[in-house]
Amino acid sequence: MKINVSLVSESAIKINKDYRRVFISLIKRAFSNTEINKEIISKKEYKPYTFSVWLGDKIEIEDKKIKTGNIINFTFSSGDPVVITNFYNGILVLKGNKIPISNDASLTITDINLLPYRRINTTKVLFKTIGVSVLNDPQAPKKDFKKWYIIPTDDLERFNQCLIQRTNSRYQFLTGRAGVHKIEMILPYEIDNPIKETIVKHYEGNVRGFRGVFWLEGSLEILQFVYDYGLGIRTGQGFGMLEILKMGD
Repeated sequence: MKINVSLVSESAIKINKDYRRVFISLIKRAFSNTEINKEIISKKEYKPYTFSVWLGDKIEIEDKKIKTGNIINFTFSSGDPVVITNFYNGILVLKGNKIPISNDASLTITDINLLPYRRINTTKVLFKTIGVSVLNDPQAPKKDFKKWYIIPTDDLERFNQCLIQRTNSRYQFLTGRAGVHKIEMILPYEIDNPIKETIVKHYEGNVRGFRGVFWLEGSLEILQFVYDYGLGIRTGQGFGMLEILKMGD
């Protein structure tokens, strides 16, 4: 289940490249008066949601800032109806309020819409990243940036091993269900260079991830899980949201 939130400024927006923290704060603010606040926000375990931020079609990079239009769209996603309901109620209270994005700029929440729910009904789905997805290799040294953050074009076999491990760990934690589900990424042969390495600023550091189009093959349950909760790691920090392009092969 997904909720789209539109935020508007009176003029063009300049937002820091490290902008995800702004929306992490917005999520915390939305949940601050809800019953599940302490349960999902205060703890450091996996968050039962993901989100993405769309800055518009036309953006300009100016030193440490990103210049965009006067509208930013923020999408929140979760497979837990309790989480979705509480977020919707919390963000609704903030509608019309100014949300600071820097020391001298703010956005106003103007629209909040629950998007149509999509249920996955095939064991193979063609996905496209919305924003950036991130995965790490727990066997790699953290100091080795290129190996710690793994992308499909590095080594697809090793990537899929990490994907199975990380996805099932999150799945078991968030759903409380036992068992291990197979999940495998397949790069589409009909698309040239379907995956693009992307390095982004995040909390004063850099994160290596990827954008692009790919097939995921697995059980209906695990594919629905990654669609609802995000793919990879750091999903609660604005990484890993997916769009369904096609079901089946």
